[in-house]
Amino acid sequence: MLTENKTFRTLLFAYGLATLGDWFDFIAVAIFLGYVWQVDPMTMALLPIAYAAPGILLGQLAGVLADRVHKVRMMIAANLVQASLTLLLLAMPDPLLFLLVIALRSCASVFNDPAQQTLTRQIVAPEHLLQATSLNGAIFQGGKLIGPLIGGMVAAMVTPALCLIINAVSYLLSTLLLLTIRHVEKQLPRPASREKTISLRLAWKEGWTVFLQNRVLLLSSLFSLLAMMAIQLADAQFPVVFREKVPDHPEIVGYCVSVIGLGALLTITWLHRRKTIRSYGWVLGGGVLLIGTCFAWIGLFQPGDGIHWLLAASLLAGIGTGLTSVGTNYLVQKETPPHALGRVRGIIDSLSSATFIAAPLLGGVLMTWLGPAQTFLAVGLLVAAVGGGVIFLQRWIWGKPDAAVAATAASEQAG
Repeated sequence: MLTENKTFRTLLFAYGLATLGDWFDFIAVAIFLGYVWQVDPMTMALLPIAYAAPGILLGQLAGVLADRVHKVRMMIAANLVQASLTLLLLAMPDPLLFLLVIALRSCASVFNDPAQQTLTRQIVAPEHLLQATSLNGAIFQGGKLIGPLIGGMVAAMVTPALCLIINAVSYLLSTLLLLTIRHVEKQLPRPASREKTISLRLAWKEGWTVFLQNRVLLLSSLFSLLAMMAIQLADAQFPVVFREKVPDHPEIVGYCVSVIGLGALLTITWLHRRKTIRSYGWVLGGGVLLIGTCFAWIGLFQPGDGIHWLLAASLLAGIGTGLTSVGTNYLVQKETPPHALGRVRGIIDSLSSATFIAAPLLGGVLMTWLGPAQTFLAVGLLVAAVGGGVIFLQRWIWGKPDAAVAATAASEQAG
């Protein structure tokens, strides 16, 4: 059973500590820039770039290294650098230097995810991959629910600087946990000697070859990126559309974000109870369809309708987010050859980082051109159509379930 895997439990706790600290940090950064320094909109627009640009530049290098080096040491080094730079943020005298340090810290964080994903594939049995992936997703969504709430209280009652200190401590505690499993990789199969001797450039090219030539992996990742881009577009523009739809209820933004997180968490919990995903089409396509339906629903919402309809739409988006995030991560783990998982993960991470920059910019352009309601309606209908198309074409994209999946499904039905 996965619960008996001590190494995975330790890795999961270490990830959970770092994730919770990151959400404390998120609140502190927003307060420092928005309320302490009261920066202008252009300076605030640099924040997502500081977070995401390092992933675009370094994500693929991190993936190559994750396939070649000691993964636990790689995560420990990243944690220590992030802890140091988080404390350095407290000494920054102005917003631009503050953002520069955030960008440097993001450079270190880029190296964490490919190492963790690759190590997870090595220490978790194939039949437990879906459970492991859903647990990681649950930790992230749980941190998203709890971290901002507690972090906001700490920042309001004490000081936002304390949130940064808590984040630095969380990195250090995560490092201590990782130190207890630092020898585990000696017991795992070593990478083929060729993986360590070929050049970084050739290893990088081979990662792209694996990614582009695997139709299932490529198309599934593109669908996931579409969903992520739509989510980021909406996250950035929720205040704008709700200001038009429900001007007397500014609190609805926070409620809807929380309901999205709740829907994702409930869906991930449900997926955790399953042994495998029988159909990628229904999970990924269905998730995208629900996200698109939410946006179209919000676009059609009329002032005077009950705000509970907005919460219901947000719940659909949360369910869709849970399906697409867990489904994609599980598919990447299962469909990628083990020797190339770090590189493929790095490629996907770099493409994901690009959406964090492109989506808010695209959202701003569309909002200005079409208006908030029409933008949400148009984007929602387009995304929902893509999701429906994926369900319709799933046999062509993914083919029929393999024998192993069919056998697992039969055993679940029998049980």
